[in-house]
Amino acid sequence: MRPTIALLSPTSDLQELVARLRRVGSYHEGAIFDHLDWRECRFGVDVSGDVIDEFDEEEIAEIREELGEFNAVLVEYPGMACIRDLLIEVIPGVRGVLDTNHGELLSYDAVLERFHRDPSWDWRTSNDGATSGG
Repeated sequence: MRPTIALLSPTSDLQELVARLRRVGSYHEGAIFDHLDWRECRFGVDVSGDVIDEFDEEEIAEIREELGEFNAVLVEYPGMACIRDLLIEVIPGVRGVLDTNHGELLSYDAVLERFHRDPSWDWRTSNDGATSGG
């Protein structure tokens, strides 16, 4: 299985995020994952929100404290260059938290700032102790 991230946003922001994902490239609904082809990358996208079931109560409480009621999109990605470029394209101006699946919950603003500061940043191989922040 390819690596995944979870994009967690308040409902109104999540609707905008999903709309951006659907129009950024060629988007096709699938049986398990929808498919997004953008540039040279193919992403799997699950907008069902089922990924929230994988979070423990403590994580959900932390996210709720920052966002209020929220929902999630699971994104499967082929590599860091692809997911970095996609996030830079779709998350600006949207409120939310990214779960890297590598022990970090980061605000979308913190993710964008980190990519700006360090374009080669790869959360899969580095953990600098960042927390969600807002």
